[in-house]
Amino acid sequence: MSPDQHYQRDERFLIRLTVVLGVVVLVLALVLTTMLDRREKRVAPGQVWPFIQEVSAEKGLDPGFVYAIAWAESSLNARARSSVARGMMQLTKPAWEQVSDVSYRRAWNWKTNIRVGVDYLVFCRDFLQRHDSFSYPLLAASYRYGPNYVKRRDFDLNQLRATRNKIYQSIFAGDIRPVSPPRAAD
Repeated sequence: MSPDQHYQRDERFLIRLTVVLGVVVLVLALVLTTMLDRREKRVAPGQVWPFIQEVSAEKGLDPGFVYAIAWAESSLNARARSSVARGMMQLTKPAWEQVSDVSYRRAWNWKTNIRVGVDYLVFCRDFLQRHDSFSYPLLAASYRYGPNYVKRRDFDLNQLRATRNKIYQSIFAGDIRPVSPPRAAD
């Protein structure tokens, strides 16, 4: 074998090795990024409460109720996720797309998530009002289970599947503000 052939073979080997190492580094970077993105990111109640007050007032919703929903869904964790929902208000992609043109990738931004969550609450409120069935407990049920599920149960809270979430239990029992908002000094 001539020296040129050895050199070409070694060169091909080095190129292949470089490509393989590049792919390994890329995969590791993606895995680590995904792991870091899943970390909890709780937002201070003192930041969330004034924002919820502002957005709720714009839409004619009780801010204490919206604040309780945010706590029930995520404990104010902007990175909360389940198998089907994302963000502080734990919105599913279909619910998000029902009321927003903003990309679902923005669900991790807590302010965007609250805005879209409030828009979905308005959607559910309008649905309930069209069926002469609005109440805040039924609004919470529509948000949690979907308005059509609540309709199929004849808008009867007693026919809904039970929840272990204490905040939702309180709301379903009639306390629409079961979570105390922070005081101004907090």
